[in-house]
Amino acid sequence: MTCMSSVFWPCDVARSGFCYGWDQPAVCIAGVLDVEEESHADAILQRVARSADGQALIKICGTPRILGRCAFTSQVWSSYPHPSDIEMFYGHSRAYPTAYIYYHRHDASSLRFYALGSNGTRLFGLQDEVLSSSLKHDFSHTKSSRSASNTGQILVNQWNSAKSLEQFIEREQRAQTTVIQELGTRFQEPSKFTAISEKIQCTIDGIESSKNIFWHVASLVFVSSREFSIVVQQIESRARKLRRLLRGVQPVANGDVRLKSSQYIEFYNTLWIILNDLIIGIALRQFLQQDRQVFMDLFKLTFEDKAVHQIRQILLWLDSWPGGLKLNTELSRFYSHSFMGLISLWNRSFRTVIPFLPMVFSALELGSAFGVTMTLAMVCDLVCVFMAHVQLCYLVSVTVYGHLLRLTASLWNLFRGRRHNVLRNRTDPWDYDVDQLLLGTILFTLVAYLFPTVMVYYILFATMRFSTILVYASLNTALAFMNYFPLFALMLRIKDPQRSPGRCGRISRCMR
Repeated sequence: MTCMSSVFWPCDVARSGFCYGWDQPAVCIAGVLDVEEESHADAILQRVARSADGQALIKICGTPRILGRCAFTSQVWSSYPHPSDIEMFYGHSRAYPTAYIYYHRHDASSLRFYALGSNGTRLFGLQDEVLSSSLKHDFSHTKSSRSASNTGQILVNQWNSAKSLEQFIEREQRAQTTVIQELGTRFQEPSKFTAISEKIQCTIDGIESSKNIFWHVASLVFVSSREFSIVVQQIESRARKLRRLLRGVQPVANGDVRLKSSQYIEFYNTLWIILNDLIIGIALRQFLQQDRQVFMDLFKLTFEDKAVHQIRQILLWLDSWPGGLKLNTELSRFYSHSFMGLISLWNRSFRTVIPFLPMVFSALELGSAFGVTMTLAMVCDLVCVFMAHVQLCYLVSVTVYGHLLRLTASLWNLFRGRRHNVLRNRTDPWDYDVDQLLLGTILFTLVAYLFPTVMVYYILFATMRFSTILVYASLNTALAFMNYFPLFALMLRIKDPQRSPGRCGRISRCMR
């Protein structure tokens, strides 16, 4: 059986000299040093390894070392060096065939990188609880063994850091005394905005860790109201995005380009979402200000016509034996009068709110200044408030319908000679007396005659409730689209796919 050794070679390196790189977990050539002696090349590499940048690189890639000497027999190639032009002299036996695998060395300033999977931008972790819980059910994310993933990740880190290592060596060769930061990355440059963001972050952390009773009461009220109000949830989402922006201007601790690219994409994607939200919100505000009276009249007419008068007409229609469906007269009249009473009470309450309707539209205009998402959140809460009478009627009808179904199930057990055992949570055989069977027959007759009427009114308000939920869900979908649509990430994917995770590029394999 013939053994084969693999060498990862950068496709833009085609000069003779001492090869440096890593030999674990595979032989990965990072570059070539054009010096006379191996001791000189090793000394340069040792000085780079002792520097701060070199220590950060060693943590994610391992310690670089001199791997041997290469000599090119020709200087002409098409796209990358041909294996016949490379002669390697290192510790491995030359009797074994060598497979040269060529890869591209990406500059750290280009923010291009290799990744094993599509989780390259999840390094910072998601702050949204809903998204985090949803990603737990992502069946497309395959889990490999820890040892295999660690070995592959180290190799990928070496590909990503090869160009940076060459830049560190060139800097050492030039023997500059000033410390040069990463080329082209604004995240490494200290600025006044970074200092301001750090102060704001410290203030936020101090407020969160404060033991002041005012902040505890305010946080308790905020958390309790978050379950009922979309506006409160939107305020929390916007505060989380602003905090993410402040975190995005802070420099990355180590030299991992994946972290820099992830921070870059997260920062600008959040910035684009907020700016697009504000731009559309300001345009919507101007639209609401110009046609305020038209919208107010349309809202009053639509609410009174669709949510009050049409429901009354449907209730009166059901009470008059619609389509030959003969409902129970007394029960149907009781249902229709009770529900019309609730709707009339709600209509009177709505008429008392009409004088304050300009204030509601002023609040919508003010919310539009903070983005269209705030307007959508306020509309969601208004839908819940102004359609509360439908929710109340639905709760009454579904309660009666549920009790009637449970009564029917009990009577069915009675006719079968069984009863429900509460202690054991099962149905056991039981001998009933004649008077019990007679009472059960009378009750079953009443249920049989009343059930169609109860079911018709239940279907009516269940349909109305479903329509309300459909409108509410549509508004929530639009709100989620404006909050989480990755516009910048998609445009970056089209513009430069190698800066997005999950794309490894083309790795050419040539054997010798």
